[in-house]
Amino acid sequence: MLDSTIRQKNYCYLAGILLLVLAWQLLSMCYEKILVPSPVETFQALSVLIRSGELSENLSFTFRRQICGLSVGIAIGLISGLMAGHFRRLGLLMQPMINFLLAVPAIIFVTMAMVWFGMGTKMTTFLVALLVFPVMHTNAAEGVRSIDNDLLEMVHVYSLPRMLIIRKIYLPAIRNYLIIGFSLSLASSVRLTIMAELLGAREGMGQRIAIARAYLETEQLFAWIIVLLAILVVLEFLFIRPLKRRVSHV
Repeated sequence: MLDSTIRQKNYCYLAGILLLVLAWQLLSMCYEKILVPSPVETFQALSVLIRSGELSENLSFTFRRQICGLSVGIAIGLISGLMAGHFRRLGLLMQPMINFLLAVPAIIFVTMAMVWFGMGTKMTTFLVALLVFPVMHTNAAEGVRSIDNDLLEMVHVYSLPRMLIIRKIYLPAIRNYLIIGFSLSLASSVRLTIMAELLGAREGMGQRIAIARAYLETEQLFAWIIVLLAILVVLEFLFIRPLKRRVSHV
């Protein structure tokens, strides 16, 4: 029954993609190529990017920045979140900063990072880490706070070994929260990397999108957007959806 439901969702997802492609083709027939290139023209431009090596070269820059920023943001957010959840006063002290990072538009931090680090890898990595950090922090802290205080008092009364407490109480309680935090961080880190590169990098997917836009190479612009969408779809099906299913079955 569950497998049938998953297949139906996947079929609907694919049907939605086909409808988008059909609408895209219809729009390309109504407007000039410089405004809306057709799917065929876009995939021809994508083929050129692949054969020239431009796609793989710029993807390597983007993925290195994204993975580095994601790793740093998750590590710092996990540590600070666990501490904030365990020490109530520390959590209250950090909450204004977390609210600030979540509320301020990302473009503001891009501008600040460009002033501090210039254009390139340092700026992009800093931005991704900075904005992934509060997402992971919030989920880790909520996971720790969800643990029953009576249960914690009981294990301390019986003086159970620390590793046993972590393995049997803390990890099962925070696991789902960490999975959700990682899923959100993974998806947002890709978009943040592209945005940072678009505004302040000399190489990478975002920078190539900016160049295609500046020179009105619309078919290349659409080709890069197709690549970005393909990356997000792969992440959705290979990582995010399986993690979400694991959470729902626990």
